[in-house]
Amino acid sequence: MSGMCSPSFILASASPRRRELLRSIGLDFRIIPAHVDEKYLAGESPAQHVRRLSTIKAMAVAQKYQKAWVLGADTIVVIDETILGKPKNKAQAKNMLKKLSGREHKVFTGVTIAHMTLNIYEKKVVQSTVRFKTISTEEMNWYTACDEPYDKAGGYAVQGKGAIFIKSIRGSYSNVIGLPLCEVVELLKKYDVMTLD
Repeated sequence: MSGMCSPSFILASASPRRRELLRSIGLDFRIIPAHVDEKYLAGESPAQHVRRLSTIKAMAVAQKYQKAWVLGADTIVVIDETILGKPKNKAQAKNMLKKLSGREHKVFTGVTIAHMTLNIYEKKVVQSTVRFKTISTEEMNWYTACDEPYDKAGGYAVQGKGAIFIKSIRGSYSNVIGLPLCEVVELLKKYDVMTLD
């Protein structure tokens, strides 16, 4: 069985992880990244932040392709009410790993599906909890010497070498990668964007 999508389905993201997740379940789609301001607004909760950004991304592309179904998404890693972005250098990557070491953190993803002509847009927020083991200095040096942490929210990849740090995940695994497939497929099937054959 494979998943098929409407030929007018667009992923409004340049994320290779989201692309790989959708392709892993057999979906066909175009990739048209939405270039939007992703700044955090004062007073915004993590759920509000990802919901707002996923909607802005979806709508930015949907306004240009008004007869297409557009999926927007945004993922953040949160610990101690602080959003951990993508580390820009080794020092930042090590600081993030030190914060995560031996503790739990939350991963939030907002997803929005939009269709301008049909005046449809629906949003969901999915939360997962990840527990890290205590990371040794040797492990931290090894991990930050590779390329993996530097284009990932929180500075690690659950589906890569960063898996060695993870003791447990509560909630969606694919959400931690960057797209909660269960909830996304439910949305796509609800509007007949996706069919199973």
